[in-house]
Amino acid sequence: MPRGLVARPWLLAVASLAAMAVLGASLWMLTRPGPRQTSDDLLLLCTNAFLSTARDVAADYQQEYGVRIDLDTDSSGALLSKLRLAGDRVDLYLAAEESFIRAARRQGLVAEILPVARQRVVVGVAPGNPKRIAAFADLLKDEVRVVLPNPELTAVGKGAARAVGTRQWEALLERRRRADTHMSFVGTVSEAAQAVELGAADAAVLWDATAREFGLEPVELPEFREVQETAWLGVASASRRPTAALHFARYLTARDRGEQAVRAHHFQPIADADAWEDQPSLVLMSGAMLRPGIDELLDKFQEREGVEITRDYNGCGVLVGQMRLIKAGKNKGKHFPDAYFSCDVSFMSQVQQWFQASTLVSRNDMLLAVPKGNPNHVASIEDVARPELRVGLAHPKNSALGALTDDLLKKLKLHDKVYDPGRKHAVVHANAADTLVNQMRAGALDLIVVYRSNVLANPENVEKYMDTVEMNLPEAVARQPFAVAKDSQHKYLMRRLLEAILSPASKEHFIKTGFQWIAGDRGP
Repeated sequence: MPRGLVARPWLLAVASLAAMAVLGASLWMLTRPGPRQTSDDLLLLCTNAFLSTARDVAADYQQEYGVRIDLDTDSSGALLSKLRLAGDRVDLYLAAEESFIRAARRQGLVAEILPVARQRVVVGVAPGNPKRIAAFADLLKDEVRVVLPNPELTAVGKGAARAVGTRQWEALLERRRRADTHMSFVGTVSEAAQAVELGAADAAVLWDATAREFGLEPVELPEFREVQETAWLGVASASRRPTAALHFARYLTARDRGEQAVRAHHFQPIADADAWEDQPSLVLMSGAMLRPGIDELLDKFQEREGVEITRDYNGCGVLVGQMRLIKAGKNKGKHFPDAYFSCDVSFMSQVQQWFQASTLVSRNDMLLAVPKGNPNHVASIEDVARPELRVGLAHPKNSALGALTDDLLKKLKLHDKVYDPGRKHAVVHANAADTLVNQMRAGALDLIVVYRSNVLANPENVEKYMDTVEMNLPEAVARQPFAVAKDSQHKYLMRRLLEAILSPASKEHFIKTGFQWIAGDRGP
């Protein structure tokens, strides 16, 4: 056996015997690498540290939904190697620490990722701590028999190495390099715990949950005290059944399903985990101007996730008013949204107290649209004051576009002229710019102030019906933030929606429909 997996023959024998005694034939049936029995089965590559938890959740899931979850267990690093070679056979990958799941995502091996549980790095010792292990320096003593899960392959090894720093970690590894018979590597965290449990080692670097699972005393060293790692579940990019895989992933991470097993096996649950629903029903409030950018994406997202998304597109002033009424208990026919995609940061700020921190996604420039050929020779924003023109503007209170337009007219000292009661044609208002575009296409307006995306959303607009005139003013810009509601029962699900909105394919579509991409900048 290569050096780096198991360094001492005696420790290999101990770990192997313990594994046989603890896991038994039934576990072999769950973790066998053979083919699936039916097309409904899902295959989960599960880090050894979470095997007992995953096994319990899989049994509950099969009883509730009739779908079997086959488990293949190893260290997080070894499983990542398997995932690279698995093709479309694997559906899910559960790693005990973030760097492995991030590596899988960078390599395109997983798509969606969900946090499962948290755990701390500790030193597992026999009850009573007979060697009085209290600090990392105690692991460097020649008389202390130390077993360490391979830091190249195991999440706990990586976490411990980061916690103590290069100098101390190298001092521990030096014991092994000088062939210290009391310092050994094993392949998994469970093998390390078994060695201490059976008296073959005095101390092992473990997860706190693993130590408790094996009846060991977890010692929180000062060097490890601030370190907390998160286990993550990824849906394999090549999975043939991504919707089914996501269904189980939501089940495993739900606070009223899988989290019960997480707690039972001594892990710390994820804060504010999603509630379980077989097919979640979600509400998204969005500025109407964003519809061309996200509507198709929402169709694909809800199909892949197996959820339903009710979309409430309207002027952001209207949406803000609805939210306030809902919170005041005066709009019982409406549900408060799980997320809000605002036309502009100004409208997000009015309801920010009900949402988590927002993320800026795009910006949209305001421009002038005129009938094809520009028969009235419109040249700038000043032309909205021409009394002979039929002008259409977004509503100044019900729409983000209208509010921005109104502020701009006031700044340019055009407001009184535009709303002069004596002008030939009164200004036409609409809650959404799409209405103004349709009125221009029908020949009812000579000049409208809209967003670029309102015009470019339909290629026919510029091909047949209208031309555009740029304003090129810094005030004529709206920025669109997305935020998840604080009281949503599906916060992590809605964060996955945000990830979909921020994807390269979504970016390309946003730009195509007239938006500028500014994701990466932060809102409030």
